[in-house]
Amino acid sequence: MNATFNLKRFLLLERYEKQETGRHLLQTAGIILGICLLCMMYDINRGGSLQDHQTQGAFIWKYVMWFLCAAPCVLEKNITKDNSTTYLLLPASAFEKFLHLWIKYYFMLPVLSILLLSVLKGIFALTGIEFLQYFGNAIMLHEVHEDQILFLCLLQGIFFASCIGFKQKKLLKAFAAFCLSILLCFGIVGLLSLVIYHNTVDSQQYWMNSIISFPTYNFPVSPATEAIVNFCNYAAPATFIVGIWISSYFLLKEKQL
Repeated sequence: MNATFNLKRFLLLERYEKQETGRHLLQTAGIILGICLLCMMYDINRGGSLQDHQTQGAFIWKYVMWFLCAAPCVLEKNITKDNSTTYLLLPASAFEKFLHLWIKYYFMLPVLSILLLSVLKGIFALTGIEFLQYFGNAIMLHEVHEDQILFLCLLQGIFFASCIGFKQKKLLKAFAAFCLSILLCFGIVGLLSLVIYHNTVDSQQYWMNSIISFPTYNFPVSPATEAIVNFCNYAAPATFIVGIWISSYFLLKEKQL
């Protein structure tokens, strides 16, 4: 390609991929409706959800987010000998193909999910049925914690990169990569704990108990330690996500050559 990005060429790519994009949007809508139906059936089957103020409607956003994380590997078709040549020879640059995927999985599908859940919430409120009204009121009202958002962003980044990096069995390989990443994170955290708290009395007992956050082990730390913790909580995940995007782009660009 004579340019990394050309708006006209990108719009032509979107036009070429519109059927596949529309199919993915319909599949996403169907999966979300299926999740909602299963949650309603679970509430009806267990009974008493109105009396004990517990309903799966409050957790629909969790299930939807888990799906959105895995969506790149679930929805994107595997690259085979039949379709690889056609895809690689499309008159679009690697950046334009990457941007197409990025917009679809980081913008279009999340926006569709939010709109669909909002519509369902409104429909349930207008039914006049007590159970559906209670179920609808619980949708999207569950508090989202910062650590959950960061975790989901990391998980989505791994699946997004796996969608581009792996040709077949993307979901299985992405899950394996996620497990390896978790083990690596635990190893890094353990190493940092040994370095930071090597002078702490009974450091091994501190490490084991800090995993389950016993209040007796919550004591003030030095400014340097606090800076490291803040970096790991915010800067490190953001750096990882941006790094995943950059790595995915160069991986797709390498496949183009």
